[in-house]
Amino acid sequence: MHKSRVNTWAHLSLLAANIIYGLNFSIAKSVMPDSIKPFALVSLRSITTAALFWITAAFMPKEPVRNKDLWFLFGVSFFGVVINQTLFLIGLDMTTPVNSSIILSTNPIFAFVFAALILREKITFLKGTGLAIGLSGVLLLILQNGMPDLGSSTFLGDLYTLTNTISWAFYTVIIKRMLDRYHPITVMKWTFLFGMFITVPVGYHQWSTMDWYSISLKAWLAIGFVIIFATYLGYLLITFGLRRLSPTIVSTYTYTQPIIAAYLSSMLGQDHITLVMVISALLIFAGVFVVSRQKNTVA
Repeated sequence: MHKSRVNTWAHLSLLAANIIYGLNFSIAKSVMPDSIKPFALVSLRSITTAALFWITAAFMPKEPVRNKDLWFLFGVSFFGVVINQTLFLIGLDMTTPVNSSIILSTNPIFAFVFAALILREKITFLKGTGLAIGLSGVLLLILQNGMPDLGSSTFLGDLYTLTNTISWAFYTVIIKRMLDRYHPITVMKWTFLFGMFITVPVGYHQWSTMDWYSISLKAWLAIGFVIIFATYLGYLLITFGLRRLSPTIVSTYTYTQPIIAAYLSSMLGQDHITLVMVISALLIFAGVFVVSRQKNTVA
């Protein structure tokens, strides 16, 4: 397949993943903590996703992984699975959607810094400008109703979300070397298996005290979305994008999540499209376009 066509599919996979994540924000929030406790959801999410990746791998040619790379994937799982999934759900349960949107929108900035330090990705004026344009679109959308309350009881949730954001940015940078060497399914099956060994003990208490039979069908469908789409499919789409594009470009698509969530809520009748939303969307996608025009230069 022609390189430009492959890169187009990589961009489309990132857009699809972030549409899913935009949906996941509201869906995951809707089931916690009334239907399922956050740590219990983290455990269920890790176990099921690990199983799905191993089942998928069973239908593919076997790909051996070197022992030193297995140790590397074990370390990577701490940032990409354990911290990311645990602190995202715990933070989401404890803070507000507005606060989370502000904090999560800083992800491309951290990825930009990590890529420059670790991968020696060149820092260019155009790339920095693209990041700034995208961030301005996010802030315009978030601040259209005034300044959010950051000095409230949600502080701990905000701190968890910020830690998760930094961890995910670091993960997208360090996992790239494994994706250059192995198939994404191979990388994901080991990453989630290792992550599961940590998340399951952490979530055991809430898991063991859950009344699983009391969960409604609607809640189970929401939980299924979180696991199958936002975790299994979402991670797969992100890894495909990371295989072809730089971590900075991949993380820049995070800017699309708030605007996607806003438009989806308007489609569902929960909100209405405003001029601010339109301008925000134009700024966000302009920022992504500017950053994606940069060649992925790594020393």
